[in-house]
Amino acid sequence: MFERVFVINLPERYDKLDIFTLAASLTGFSHDVIEGIKGATVVNKTLPTLDNIPKKEKSRNNIVGCWRAHLNFAQKIVRERIQTALVLEDDSDWDVSFKDQLADFATGSRYISNSTTLPRSPYGDDWDLLWLGHCSAQQDPSDQRRFVIENDNTVPPMAHRVNFNTVPALNELGYDNSTRIVFRANDGVCLYSYALSYRGAQKVLRWQNNVKKFHPIDIGIGHQCRDDPNFKCIAVFPQLVDSHKSAGRASRDSDIGTFDPTQIREKGFTHNIVRSTRLNLDNLINGGRDAKIEDQWDDQPQLTGPRRTRSD
Repeated sequence: MFERVFVINLPERYDKLDIFTLAASLTGFSHDVIEGIKGATVVNKTLPTLDNIPKKEKSRNNIVGCWRAHLNFAQKIVRERIQTALVLEDDSDWDVSFKDQLADFATGSRYISNSTTLPRSPYGDDWDLLWLGHCSAQQDPSDQRRFVIENDNTVPPMAHRVNFNTVPALNELGYDNSTRIVFRANDGVCLYSYALSYRGAQKVLRWQNNVKKFHPIDIGIGHQCRDDPNFKCIAVFPQLVDSHKSAGRASRDSDIGTFDPTQIREKGFTHNIVRSTRLNLDNLINGGRDAKIEDQWDDQPQLTGPRRTRSD
C-alpha cells in the first residue's frame, strides 16, 4: 500500500476515529493519527500571508486549522524521512476492494510517471502527490496520456457521480460508463485522501509557506499542481475515496460547515463509492471472509469478466 497511512482527526472527535478505525481494520490497513488543529491556536504571524484570510473569525479558524493540519502531515513525512504516506480525512469512505483498486492505480501511476526500471514504490519513484479522493480533478493539457481501467464494477453509474468542479468528461473522451482513468493532474479540489512522497512533502512545505495569497489547503494544493511545473500530481477519476455522510444528526458531519441541528438523516451515503465500506460495516463484521457485500445503488450495472487495463 504505502509506507505509512495517517488519518487527520480532531482530538475531541472520538466518534469519527472509532468508525474510521473500524473501517480501516475491516479492509486491511492500519494507520496513525495526525491531530486536527483548532485554527484559533494558529496565530497570524505564523501564516505566510494575510491576503485572502477570511474576516469572520469562525471562517478564518476553520480554514487556517485545516491548512495547518495538512502541513503537519507533510512536516511529519519530512521529519521522519517517510518515503511514501497516505492521508485520509476521518469521515472518508472507500470501496471494500480498496486494496485491489490501489493495485490497478499503482500500475497507472507507474505509467504516468514514466517508471521504466523496477521502482522502490509500487506507484513509481517520480511523483509528488497522488490524488485519490477529491471532488474535482483536471487533466494537465500538456500531458494527455491516460491509463485506462475498463470493465470496472467499482465505477459509479453516471447518475450517482457527484463533483463540485471540473472533472474529465469520460464519455466525450470515448470511454464507457464502467471505465476509470489515471492521469497527470494540474488542478483539483477537496482532499478526502491523497499521498505524498518524501520529495513531494518537501515541496508542499516550501510552496505553501511562501504563497502570496492564502487559500484553503485543497485549493492551494490544486494551484501547486497547476503552477509548479516541478510538482508532479497524478489523479484518478472517478475518485477512489469520498466523504461519508452518516445516518442520524447531520450536525455530526463536518467540524467546518454549518448545519441545521434539527436535521436527521434517515440513511447514510457516500457519493461516488459503489460498495461503501462504511455502509457494509455490519456485513463485514458478521460475515468475515464470506461477507455479502451490498452495492449502494440498485441500478449499479452487473458486469461480467475481469477488469482490463491499457495505456492511452
